[in-house]
Amino acid sequence: MRIIKYTLYVISVLATGAQGAEMNPKTLLPKWDFLKPEQQELLWSQLEEIDLQELERQRAVILQQETSLDALSVFEQYQENGNPEDLENGKKIVQDGKVGCLIVAGGQGSRLSYTKPKGLYPVTVVQNKCLFQLFAEKILAAGAQVRRPLYVAIMTSPENHEETTLCFRENSYFGLSQDQLFFFSQTDLPLLDKKGNLFLESEDRISRGPDGNASSLKQFVSSGIWDIWHKKGISYLNYMHIDNPLADPFDAELSGFHSRNPSSDVIVKCISRQNPQEKLGVLFEQKGKVVVVEYSEISTDAREERKKDGSLKNNCANIGLYSFRMDFIQEVATAHYDKLPFHKAWKSVKYLLEDGTSRKSEQPIAWKFEKFIFDVLPFALNVKALLYPREECFAPLKNAEGDDSLFFVQAALQKRDRAIFEKISGTQPPKTRFELNPAFYYPTPELLKKWQGQSLPETPYVLP
Repeated sequence: MRIIKYTLYVISVLATGAQGAEMNPKTLLPKWDFLKPEQQELLWSQLEEIDLQELERQRAVILQQETSLDALSVFEQYQENGNPEDLENGKKIVQDGKVGCLIVAGGQGSRLSYTKPKGLYPVTVVQNKCLFQLFAEKILAAGAQVRRPLYVAIMTSPENHEETTLCFRENSYFGLSQDQLFFFSQTDLPLLDKKGNLFLESEDRISRGPDGNASSLKQFVSSGIWDIWHKKGISYLNYMHIDNPLADPFDAELSGFHSRNPSSDVIVKCISRQNPQEKLGVLFEQKGKVVVVEYSEISTDAREERKKDGSLKNNCANIGLYSFRMDFIQEVATAHYDKLPFHKAWKSVKYLLEDGTSRKSEQPIAWKFEKFIFDVLPFALNVKALLYPREECFAPLKNAEGDDSLFFVQAALQKRDRAIFEKISGTQPPKTRFELNPAFYYPTPELLKKWQGQSLPETPYVLP
């Protein structure tokens, strides 16, 4: 009786099934009596977890009109990086233990034709280090530079949490200590068919998908990690995505700039747009608040408008790198998260066949819902941006071929290593394939002294 009483609404939705042409509603709840007890318990537990109010909000998003983009004005609260005082001040802040790093790594490598978590994808030029190893070694090097262990949290997803944590355990955490490394998982949301109904992806599982990268802030707080870090004196959180191997988990200049602007809840680390057609979100002001507008939603005029010198007037491209005040993160998680808008996407998904097997649809048949991290900006006070050269901080790994593929990522990594070696040594490296140990990204005085005036060694992997 409890199933009928508690889930009357949910079952009424489930029973209608997914309405795609390839789906048959008879494959849904009528199968209940044929499930094993453990399958019934699993399905029941999923029904119990459904937030009906949130489900109604998801269904409303399917029907709602697109939000208005009126009253957009140019975002001008930014400056270019390269301030030595910010860099030195930031190193002191990092050394004092006031900065932590959050890496969002909930995705699978499906667009890379890769079946494992994206963080396991090998990317480096010579040693083929995976993204997880590359960032772990950057964090170790940043800690060696300031002579203290630095804290990092990694957000996984229900789909890849076990495989991700197993990778770290099997590789001895890539040199990090367990005391400085924290894992937590994002949550997920039900997928809905074109009429807003729930459906099953297997006999005992409701179809669900990850709930977006804004979940990272909420779960960072609800997991208890925020409390632990706050008690340790961490004041700033560097936020980054796992699929950008040029990202800097402990960017001292960014932290120094943030400390020089203490009234800012968020500092956006951004780059200049290359051209009007570039597929990156753009920073604007709207009614006194800072917003990010997706490239597909920008009007032609706003996209192409230029200054007198010919540069794009709306210059700042969002690349998913931020410095957050820790107090603001708690505020988002406790007071603003439910107000963040859902973004919907029409997706090909797995669904249940009448014979009890599952398959993935060839065409999109369901709505996926996510909350995006940039939507917290309108809740922040005094947002500013720091503009960096693209080649220093942005080389996303998204696709198996073409733009944002491994070919372009490795070219960007090689270019960055060349620039770093030339800056440290004062000599120009030959045009050979090589890879720097991440210690060169965070040079100590000893490393700088050792390599000043030195030529690139013949070995393809250069140790400090």
